[in-house]
Amino acid sequence: MSIRVRFLSAFQDLTEGRKVFTVEGDRVLSALQDLEGQVPGLREKLRLSEGTVHPAYHLLLLRKGRQLLCQDLHQALEDGDELVIAPVIGGG
Repeated sequence: MSIRVRFLSAFQDLTEGRKVFTVEGDRVLSALQDLEGQVPGLREKLRLSEGTVHPAYHLLLLRKGRQLLCQDLHQALEDGDELVIAPVIGGG
């Protein structure tokens, strides 16, 4: 199934400023793998290992008007879902 992936200010150097990609995948991990195939160098910056996302980034799952923090890369995706890759913002 087709899933939209949107970048929020992260990885503009790798995406050449493109913010939205369409990927195929029935789980978050397979969608990310498709995206990593489209954006060379993304895997090395986004993921620490096959099961974890670098702590400097959040994956948000937008589904039916709800926004969920996606912590399980094996979570199933549904038609109409959108993944958002956002940098963690800290400060104090």
